[in-house]
Amino acid sequence: MLNYLIAHSPLLYLTQSLWRDEVFSVYMAARPISFFVTHLDFEPPFYYLLLHFWTKIFGMSEIAGRSLSLLAFAGATGIIIFWSEKMFKKHWLAWWLPVFFFFNPMLLYYGMELRTYGWYIFFATLALFAYDQRKWKLWTAATVLGFYTHTFLVIVPFALISHYLFSQRKQLFSRGFRSFCADPMIRAIFVVGLCIAPWLVKIGVAATKLRQSWYFPVDSNLITSVLGNLFLGYEGTPWYLWTFTKYLSLLILGASIVALLSKKVSRTAAPLFVQVYVPLIVIIGISFFKPIYVNRYMIAVTIAEVLLIAIAIYAIRNAIVQKITAALFLLFVLGFNVWYPSLHAKTDIRETMRQVKALTSPTDVIMTDSPLVFFETMYYSGDPAHVYLYNPELNEFPWYVGDAIVNPKQIVAEYPPYPIRAFVVHQNGKFDVTYNAPILIKPAKQ
Repeated sequence: MLNYLIAHSPLLYLTQSLWRDEVFSVYMAARPISFFVTHLDFEPPFYYLLLHFWTKIFGMSEIAGRSLSLLAFAGATGIIIFWSEKMFKKHWLAWWLPVFFFFNPMLLYYGMELRTYGWYIFFATLALFAYDQRKWKLWTAATVLGFYTHTFLVIVPFALISHYLFSQRKQLFSRGFRSFCADPMIRAIFVVGLCIAPWLVKIGVAATKLRQSWYFPVDSNLITSVLGNLFLGYEGTPWYLWTFTKYLSLLILGASIVALLSKKVSRTAAPLFVQVYVPLIVIIGISFFKPIYVNRYMIAVTIAEVLLIAIAIYAIRNAIVQKITAALFLLFVLGFNVWYPSLHAKTDIRETMRQVKALTSPTDVIMTDSPLVFFETMYYSGDPAHVYLYNPELNEFPWYVGDAIVNPKQIVAEYPPYPIRAFVVHQNGKFDVTYNAPILIKPAKQ
């Protein structure tokens, strides 16, 4: 019963086998703090700094590591509780929205992953709230810390600055340069730019790495379903959901327009509308030439979608229709969270390695034939330093997998000679046993 519950609920996200990016987080966080600054480039160091101290206290198990992300996601939900009370006052949506936010499939999945995304969600939510409340110091802190958590959080200040400059254009550009510079948001923008500039320079220096990339190009199928994909965290598995996410995208687009036109909370809805559509237009537009779009990198869009749906429901005048619509949305996300987890599970390398370790002898070695499963195999082997990557061509280890923590001595071009056996783990979670057979030399005829 317990195993069934875990497999068919979001508890799976907390307890399942780690995948390579999560193991990279664990191994990176185990390094000295100075290592973060010198060896990270596209990924900023703040999350790894938090994880460094967290794992020293709570250990490096799946649940221990993921709990740091869950803590941040819980904090983001707390912000939504406070924000929704300000938006909806004593209306029942003030409690509905935090529940809807917490059980959003995209946010809940990444809110438990042993990666930067839980804290990305926290700082993005905090920045959106601070902007709505015109708390500029808080907005500055959330934006800077958020950027140093995940580079793509830059889409939050990009969208909000765009909204501010447009909505305040008369006040900003009609009173002279001194008044412009005295505006609190303009000052906040200057401080944010000054603080994030050093890491932007570091990213620029490392930009040549992008020639080798795993990003997939966008197509019309993605464009027409992107809003639904981001709401559900859908990336193509199972394949038959594409049509559904297209219809869901139309529904979210309609809700966004209703929220934008609503006079009840229009001041809040407008920047959220910009937060959804401006980054998507820019990132997808760039991706036609240089692919940079990744679902989880756009998680700030999901946060704004959730809030816009709540505002759209608030705009419905008929109380019965309003409650039915809210109930249907909430039942949908709860039901999806029961149906989808087993289809969204990571490859269970933990189980693979349990079987491998039961069969190996002290003289055997453990290997993988793909960089994409190398870190997981190391993590679950019990002896990471003695796991090897079989790479007969000695190709360069992909930077986007995590070359910063790879020991070149663990990359080999041959299998071990008999009688040593190599247990080779494959990307699909299966394994086999192989070795180099000795070459028999026939004695010369007399």
